Amino acid sequence: MSRKNVLTAMAACVTTGLAVIAGSAGAATVTTAPLTGVAGAAPVLLRGATDLGRAPQRMEHATLALALRDRLGLDALIAAPGHRNLTPSQFTERFGPSNKTTQAAEVWAHTAGLTVTGVSPNRTLVSVSGSTAMLDRAFGTSTHLFRAGSMTYRSVSTTAALPASLAGAVVGVTGLSDLGVVQRARKSGAAPLAVSFPQTFGPKELAAFYDAPAGGTGAGQTVGVIAEGQLGQVITDLRTFESTFGLPAVPVTTVGPGSADVTGQDEYDLDTQYATGEAPGVAGLRIYDGASLANSDILSTINRWATEGTVKTASFSAGECELLAGATGFTTSLDQVLAQAAVQGQSLFVSSGDNGNFCSAFVGINGIPAGIPSVEYPASSPYAVGVGGTTVTGALPVAGNYTAEAAWIGGGGGLSYFEDKPAYQSSLAPLQRGVPDVALDADPLTGFKVIVSGKQLIIGGTSASAPAWNGFWARALGARGALGFAGPRLYGAKTGFHDVVVGSNGVYPATPGYDYTTGLGTPDLARLIPAL
Repeated sequence: MSRKNVLTAMAACVTTGLAVIAGSAGAATVTTAPLTGVAGAAPVLLRGATDLGRAPQRMEHATLALALRDRLGLDALIAAPGHRNLTPSQFTERFGPSNKTTQAAEVWAHTAGLTVTGVSPNRTLVSVSGSTAMLDRAFGTSTHLFRAGSMTYRSVSTTAALPASLAGAVVGVTGLSDLGVVQRARKSGAAPLAVSFPQTFGPKELAAFYDAPAGGTGAGQTVGVIAEGQLGQVITDLRTFESTFGLPAVPVTTVGPGSADVTGQDEYDLDTQYATGEAPGVAGLRIYDGASLANSDILSTINRWATEGTVKTASFSAGECELLAGATGFTTSLDQVLAQAAVQGQSLFVSSGDNGNFCSAFVGINGIPAGIPSVEYPASSPYAVGVGGTTVTGALPVAGNYTAEAAWIGGGGGLSYFEDKPAYQSSLAPLQRGVPDVALDADPLTGFKVIVSGKQLIIGGTSASAPAWNGFWARALGARGALGFAGPRLYGAKTGFHDVVVGSNGVYPATPGYDYTTGLGTPDLARLIPAL
């Protein structure tokens, strides 16, 4: 499905529980035009939502995503095997919006009375802020409160508008609805170590299970983790983890605004400990610490990783229902950022979700299918690596008789509604992007040993498998050098995967070859790294 049909397709998805309804152009004048077809510009409504009228005043933040140049040429370059990785400056010069376009967006914002809070180095993101009334006037719309069931949320009530001279340059707007927030996976099974499990893993045990070569530990590489909040305790826990499991202390750098939020501490403990624990020889860990989980803030955080261009492997253990990500402008905006990362040889490993073939729009208990049948974004981005989950069922058997893992019922996967199939999935029959790409142990019953607030817990979920793959890819980079974006390399490998053929994530069973629950399978690193 092409990008221009995204909004039409989302409107057709009303029966799944979400609908996007395009309104009229609000306060448009002869100098403005409604952003029809621009993701995130139209009202976002939950099915059955009631309009409660104008929203109370507050400070608002929004981000315009400006169109890249020569998108077809960019995709062709990403798909080309062995191309020379671009630098951030080369990318901006060749594919970034022109200075004239970025300046036009800034002029519009200043003229409308908004504060320009940031222009990204790649010129693709222009962030603005102002009161609700100011943003409404600037976008020619009005922000209302809506209620759906017990949920009350904010969204523009009519399609936003911009000057006609600028509208064609804008491909996405985030921040016009507060529904656009990524969710950290809810890790069921997190429990004290005293609880009995079939099999659990420390960092060295996990590396041995997936046959990691003893000599390749990621030397010279830096791993990245996308996070949010106050991370002081997370770094303290990393030091305890390293001491407990006999690992070297990895130098840590934290960049970004951060916040006082501590609710995601167990998530970022897991991310940092297994991104580094599976590549104990790395030169450093760089944590990109966002101000919140709102789409605009995560967009800015991942964009910082891409525009720096130096950290070639990173992980992000969060996501949102693809329907919602598309409606709020997150998909279109972030895909441009991830495309830049891909052509620069950077790989973002993203958890596919812990709700089976359902997304996290409406979920109760982690690992139990409930909600809306859909994949999660950004795992579904063709410019990211979606990581699914398995359950470890036994010790590794001899080659050719692999029965040690089954698909985990909670592992996210399926077909994207909106993302086109990337070139590296060309052998798959459907036209849409398939998720996940790869898998790893994720069942909390066969989970990972993690230090949280100084105590050892067992935690699972694809939030565990994504950072572990991050560490494994650092091993591959250390052994093989500049491999480029991982997607084409992984699909091009002729060997090195355990083909998981039992279990399912609800609708989709594990089958011989690629499937929508474990992707290509789980790694045998001693065979996979040479095959890359």
